[in-house]
Amino acid sequence: MSWLLGPYAEMRTYRVLAYLLLGLPLGILDFTIVVTGLSLGLGLIITLVGIPVLVATLLVVRSLAAMERGLAVSLLDAPMPRRVPGRERESGFFWARLRDLVFGRHTWEEMGFLLLRLPLGILDFTVAVTIVALALCGIAMPIIVAAGVPASVGSWEIDTFVESLAYLPVSALFLLVGPRLILAWGELSRWLATALLGRIEPRESKRAVVDVLASIGEADGFRILDELELRIGRGPFLTPTRLEATLLALESAGQVSARHEGGRTFYTLAQS
Repeated sequence: MSWLLGPYAEMRTYRVLAYLLLGLPLGILDFTIVVTGLSLGLGLIITLVGIPVLVATLLVVRSLAAMERGLAVSLLDAPMPRRVPGRERESGFFWARLRDLVFGRHTWEEMGFLLLRLPLGILDFTVAVTIVALALCGIAMPIIVAAGVPASVGSWEIDTFVESLAYLPVSALFLLVGPRLILAWGELSRWLATALLGRIEPRESKRAVVDVLASIGEADGFRILDELELRIGRGPFLTPTRLEATLLALESAGQVSARHEGGRTFYTLAQS
């Protein structure tokens, strides 16, 4: 019984419910802004005015995705990477940022999430409202009938108190399992948000590893992983397998050198 009623005492249940209910209005907002910006920019691109419109749309996409990322973290406890700031002192920083904005994988994954937010938001909202309505209908129906308000389900007219009690078993069932259903659906939303908004590009991983080795010197994979978790965060975007692939790529590029000692491998920045 505690497994069924426990979610009522957890704030996470109400946070997930709030995220699901926000799916519809946020989905409309995200979809409308993205589609309007892309349509306007592509329509004006022949006059060259569309280019800054498209760039501005991509900047808005980044901002909306940041908002969605914050909601996923605060309401769904979704693991998201903390972005490592770019190196603003490097030459051509503006053009590098513009290139990343237009051609970066992040931008298009974030846009995909924002476009999917409408159909998925409708689904989230429908699931949440349906579960809550089924949980409360058996309680509300006798009150409505007792107040003299006519009620009907299809062709069935409910006009007596006894008939209004027919929904009590349905409400009892959904009062017990409803919170668990909401949490289970929230896990799907959590996974999708992390998959589309919580990725780290290989270039970012390489830069983060180089920065870690520059600050701590020689270290093995476990130490590097611990430092990266402190800087970026913990989640599926940062795993030992992905770190090993990043270290091998840096070693192949000559940026990192490896030293083997007693079955362990230590990495350090290669001497230029």
